[in-house]
Formats: sequence, C-alpha cells, structure tokens
Amino acid sequence: MKRIAAALGAALIASVLAAATPSIDKPANIGWVATITKEQGNLFSVKVRNAIPADAQPAQYPNAIEMHWKYPPDPKGLPSEKVLTQIAKLEASLDPIQGDRVGYLMMIVTGNGERTWLWYVADPKAFGAALNRLIPGHPFPITLNAAGQEPDWKTYRAMREKVR
Repeated sequence: MKRIAAALGAALIASVLAAATPSIDKPANIGWVATITKEQGNLFSVKVRNAIPADAQPAQYPNAIEMHWKYPPDPKGLPSEKVLTQIAKLEASLDPIQGDRVGYLMMIVTGNGERTWLWYVADPKAFGAALNRLIPGHPFPITLNAAGQEPDWKTYRAMREKVR
C-alpha cells in the first residue's frame, strides 16, 4: 500500500510540474505519404509530406538542402536495424527545427545504400548552425549538399504527385 501511495504522490508531483512547464507552440505535424519502389533489384522507400504546412510560404524557403547518410546496404539496398535505430535518433534530434522558421523537411528517400532528406530552408547558414546546435560534435555520418534554389519547391511537388 505504501508503494501505491508513493507512486500516486510521485505522479501528482510530476503532473503539477508538467502543468507548470510552459509549452512550446509548434505547428501541427503534417503527415507523410509513403511508397516502396523497386529499381534494378534494390528497394527504395520514398516518404513525402502529405501537404505543405499551412504556415509555410515556399518562396520564403527557397534553398533546397539535401542531407545524406550513406550506409552499408543489405542485399535489397536497405539499412540494417542498427543503422535504422541511429537514423531514428538523428531524426528525433532534428525535430526542433521543424516549424521553427529554419526549414521544412519535405521528403525522405531510402535505398541503394543511402538515406536522403530534402529540406527547404530560408537561410542555409542558419540551417547549418541549427544542425550544429542540435547534434553537437556531429556524431552522425551525414553530409549536406546545397541542391539549389527552388522557390516553388518543384522537387517536392513532383514527387508528391508520384506518391499518392
């Protein structure tokens, strides 16, 4: 009985502390649409945002940035469970950038020994600085590639049309 009382007391204190913690306003998460394709014996997973976030004006985020993670592929070109776990940690670390006026992640392609994320950002330097803050010491094997100016987000829009 003492254990139950202690657990209830701890839960009450935790709920009071959580209620006193100010929340951070973030836009609603826009869902993903995904498909798997096969090319030359390799599987590719393609995920695109279901829609452009309501508060995003593409012309204000004209810089397309590709973030790449090369991995040793399995026979189908996909990452191992260990690599998928590491990728999940990276993605969770980068979540605060979303809706933060830094950039929008709009597409993820995985296959043939590489995962590529497509971001649209207002300022590539600010995006790089945010990455460095969120993943200090750069523990992940990622590289960035400035893919060019896309004020109309044409790469995202073209892939979104293909993935239904």
